[in-house]
Amino acid sequence: MTNNYLILVNKTHLCSYNDFKIIKVNSAYNPDAYLEEVTYKAFLKLKDFVKKEGYDIEIESGYRSKELQEKIFNETKEQKGLEHTLKFVAKPGYSEHQTGLSVDFCLKENNKFYVDFEMQEHPVLKLVADNADKFGFIIRYPKGKENITGYGYEPWHLRYVGEVAKIIKEKNITLEEYLEEV
Repeated sequence: MTNNYLILVNKTHLCSYNDFKIIKVNSAYNPDAYLEEVTYKAFLKLKDFVKKEGYDIEIESGYRSKELQEKIFNETKEQKGLEHTLKFVAKPGYSEHQTGLSVDFCLKENNKFYVDFEMQEHPVLKLVADNADKFGFIIRYPKGKENITGYGYEPWHLRYVGEVAKIIKEKNITLEEYLEEV
């Protein structure tokens, strides 16, 4: 049986599978957010867990069309340059967000939202990293694995892989390394 949640999309693997059920989701940060259905249900469980620990996370970004990814890529390139863009933003067609299995989360604290690098060093990142696997998620671009994933460290970028998340975390490997092993 194939686990489609284990599809690989990265700088060299084009997003070629998009038969997931993508649904509109509830996000106080992004009213136009969409995710794959099972991924969203898992995120809600993670969000509830994090809430019990005193933090409020929301979906900053989920499913993205190829056109939206192109817009984000071009805007980032204009604002931050090509080098930064290639380190942190996928080219259109090569983004995990196009599967609906990836979610970038943000933090709501003191009636303000903190996204991406604004959360740097915040304890919520460690809390999520330590527990994401319990909900089927991995930190897709972990620190120290940039040469494997092709992207800089993004502790806010989660990828739903299901039960395999526990193995990936336990072995401290990336999705690429896991798929190479199996």
